[in-house]
Amino acid sequence: MSKYDRYLIRFGTILMDHWLTMINVALLIFIAPILLYPYFMSTGNPTLVFIAGAILAAYHTTCHQLPERSLFIFGYQMAVCSRCFAIYVSFLAGGILFYFLRSRLKPFNIIYYIILCIPMAIDGFAQLFGVPIPRGIGPGGQLIWTELSNNGLRLITGGIFGLGSALFVLPYMQKIFDMEEEAHQQPEPVPPTTGPQE
Repeated sequence: MSKYDRYLIRFGTILMDHWLTMINVALLIFIAPILLYPYFMSTGNPTLVFIAGAILAAYHTTCHQLPERSLFIFGYQMAVCSRCFAIYVSFLAGGILFYFLRSRLKPFNIIYYIILCIPMAIDGFAQLFGVPIPRGIGPGGQLIWTELSNNGLRLITGGIFGLGSALFVLPYMQKIFDMEEEAHQQPEPVPPTTGPQE
């Protein structure tokens, strides 16, 4: 076995043992700049403002970043919209929750996952195509019908989608890694021996 093969095997072993930690750490690293952008902008420090500009440009590839659909902290909008932020944070929350449920939470039917996606789909597509739907309750208890969503609904629907995605995807990944580990632990079949030839 070559040195390269040993490195690959060692990396595969680490991945199988710590894949959930890697995903959660990667998500945390991905989310942190979203919050750092408004803070860096608020400092007025030229270096930090320059870094903030690079952060905003980088996250523009993943989000429209419309100010009216974003949350504001430190007087500046976050680097992504409220719905995207809710998806990322809730997926991370699902990943952390899965640490404690991974031995009990099994993969569930995709139908349930589709149901969890419906609220965000309705809210997003209704706004995209200008279809009025009830998005609130007025002072007299009447439904408020509007074409535009609001950040409260974006956070709720994005959070449902992100948490549902984590609790749908991660158990399947756990099952795949468990099957791989079981396959490696099985002894290799011993070839049949043949008796002496007469």
